Amino acid sequence: MNYQKSLLPYPSDGIMLLKGSFVFSKVLTLGFQDSCFPEHAQFLQEYLETVLGMEIILSAGSDNPDLLITKRKELLGEEEYVLQVEPQGCRLSSTSWKGIFTGLQTFIQLVNSNRTLQCCRITDSPALSWRGLMLDVARSFCPLEELLGIIDAMALYKLNVLHWHISDDQGWRFPVDGYPDLVSEDRGYYSRDDINYVVSYAEKRNIMVVPEVDMPGHMIAALSAYPKLSCTGGPFVIPTGEGIFQDILCVGKADTIAFARKVVDTLCSLFPSPYIHLGGDEIPLDRWATCPDCQHRMQELGYKDEKALLGWFSNEIAAYAREKGKSTILWSDYVDASYDPSIITQVWNPLLGKHKRFHSNHQVIKSDYFHSYLDMSYALVPLSRVYRYGKSVQKDRKQNTKVLGAELLLWTEYLNTREKRESHLYPRLLAGAESFWTKDSKLSYTRFKRILTHDIQLVSDNQNNVNKPSIWDPLLLEQIKARRARKKRVTANSKEAGISL
Repeated sequence: MNYQKSLLPYPSDGIMLLKGSFVFSKVLTLGFQDSCFPEHAQFLQEYLETVLGMEIILSAGSDNPDLLITKRKELLGEEEYVLQVEPQGCRLSSTSWKGIFTGLQTFIQLVNSNRTLQCCRITDSPALSWRGLMLDVARSFCPLEELLGIIDAMALYKLNVLHWHISDDQGWRFPVDGYPDLVSEDRGYYSRDDINYVVSYAEKRNIMVVPEVDMPGHMIAALSAYPKLSCTGGPFVIPTGEGIFQDILCVGKADTIAFARKVVDTLCSLFPSPYIHLGGDEIPLDRWATCPDCQHRMQELGYKDEKALLGWFSNEIAAYAREKGKSTILWSDYVDASYDPSIITQVWNPLLGKHKRFHSNHQVIKSDYFHSYLDMSYALVPLSRVYRYGKSVQKDRKQNTKVLGAELLLWTEYLNTREKRESHLYPRLLAGAESFWTKDSKLSYTRFKRILTHDIQLVSDNQNNVNKPSIWDPLLLEQIKARRARKKRVTANSKEAGISL
């Protein structure tokens, strides 16, 4: 196999092979032409030493280094890059640091495959601008070291959004001023220093961290600490496993609105991303129907039903976030034309009618349940379905420019160890990464699977936690049975949450 063809994701414009070869010595020299990107030089030196396991020496651009970084004005996309391997050395060009870093991942894969590089020219750019992984650390806490390793894998395969699900019924994982009982050492949480480190670590690797605090539903962890924020006053016990729970935030109380705003304040202070995710999915409204405070709020606002009250709350908090320079993302369950058009919807439920999944005045992130939920079995979400999903999203993007991109999702109700999380992530993370990055005309599942089968080390450093090729694509009958059973479950959950399909 030609080693250039082993690149993941495969370059969108392919690979032009040239005559000759370039041979690396034991020490790699790194240069920056005309002192471009000076603030990144030291980081790049240290990063390459870590990932390549070899000594890296910074040199002047005129010294003919092994790898020369250059800045080019004619490239259009900020992640677009050109990598040229010539007999005298390699040249990596882009208009921005993001392009340099994404191109660097291609260079790293080339060097790790063979220290003698055949000369070539690679021009590359992403098919989708939003290429994400949602990691749920609320149901099962993810230690910092493991989290950083996931970010490294995302960077290598050119994913650029970490959607960090940091609260849910089963856990609250970050501190909020004025509400100290939300977190505890026993349950596990990330300090402000931890979060600052994760954000900085990801940002250096071209990954934007988008935090998610689900509200007004999925709030039992918060209500157990502050039951006065509920309609009933509790008491509440933090659950384990999955579920849709009746108790949610009481939006009729001024204290609850103040709490929601304080949470937004905290997210805005900790995360520089222009986006925050406020959940908004699976919200049974039964408590509001019998709550005097919520009913009084409805009367004040002139609303006739609790669904309208939910829309008011979502718009109110989104407006508050917008005042602070943040765009709000919501799961698409309840979003309709009454919701602020600046709200971005994340579509997960394929059983919703198309008119309910898409609204012309909202931007969209796609996360189809049966293609992107990596916590599900390989019978329900086989490797090939994950790979095909990117092509589907690219098609949608061509038809509707409001489609920003797509995410893979890893919920952790039952993935409570690193081994379980990695066995569900890999190699499906790579399938999604390639299909989100590589333009559809260059996508080939046959090539992709051949690469993984040939070199399983591309998947994960810990091979014991990676499912073998025989698991990746179960028999079609197994897949059909799994989908039928799960569709019944999704339908039942939607009915329980008051979502009409």
